[in-house]
Amino acid sequence: MSLIECPSCNKETITFKQKLLAGKWVDIYCTNCNSRFCDQPIVLALMHFIVTWNILFFGYMAFRESSIAYAAAMFIGWFILEFFIYYIPLTRLRSKKPQTENNTPK
Repeated sequence: MSLIECPSCNKETITFKQKLLAGKWVDIYCTNCNSRFCDQPIVLALMHFIVTWNILFFGYMAFRESSIAYAAAMFIGWFILEFFIYYIPLTRLRSKKPQTENNTPK
């Protein structure tokens, strides 16, 4: 699988696994420029709200109606939404500062 281009240094250094982890609220790092990234937080929060609604609604309907069609719709919808989460753009984050710099008086 091809690598994904880093938004900071424009080199293909971000792996498929890192991009999937970014969709699960995990910070990822570029191996070339050591920049820290995450998926766009507002879009990711909206997508996770939709995923949660999908699971709760269709899961409840599958249980209430005892219908496998609702359960199938839940899993198909979940798969489609996870596919779209992969395509949420990356956002550059500030680098983490060491603890000693935060505690020094100015």
